[in-house]
Amino acid sequence: MNENEKRAVTEVFRDLEQGYKQGDVDRCLSNFHRENVSLIGTAVDEVRFGIEEVRYQFQRDIEQTSFRDLTFSEFQFFFHGNIAYSVNDVNFIGETVEGENFVMKGRYSAMLEKKDGKWLFRHIHCSVPDYDASEGNSFAGN
Repeated sequence: MNENEKRAVTEVFRDLEQGYKQGDVDRCLSNFHRENVSLIGTAVDEVRFGIEEVRYQFQRDIEQTSFRDLTFSEFQFFFHGNIAYSVNDVNFIGETVEGENFVMKGRYSAMLEKKDGKWLFRHIHCSVPDYDASEGNSFAGN
């Protein structure tokens, strides 16, 4: 695996982190292709198709928080030509505009495509483990 490509993809994640922390929707979107993109978040209605829906999601997240800190870690990369796939951890802490603090420890998967020498997101998906399901069990209550 090419270390330069791993660094380049990691930088896309780092730029998304910074845009999100700063509340800069345009900076977040600068890491996405302009067409054929999707985002799946953790809330019931967070399934977004197309760059304008992805924009709406980032804008909504930012408007509903007075403070947010997003950090990606534990990257696993898979490269297939101009396609990269990443699985990693995500930690999301913040405060809502109502003053409630929150902490979300989740998992993140992403597909990126390299175009004109730059890696950009095509798809991202975030999930939060069911902490009521004990280790070794697929469902809570086992």
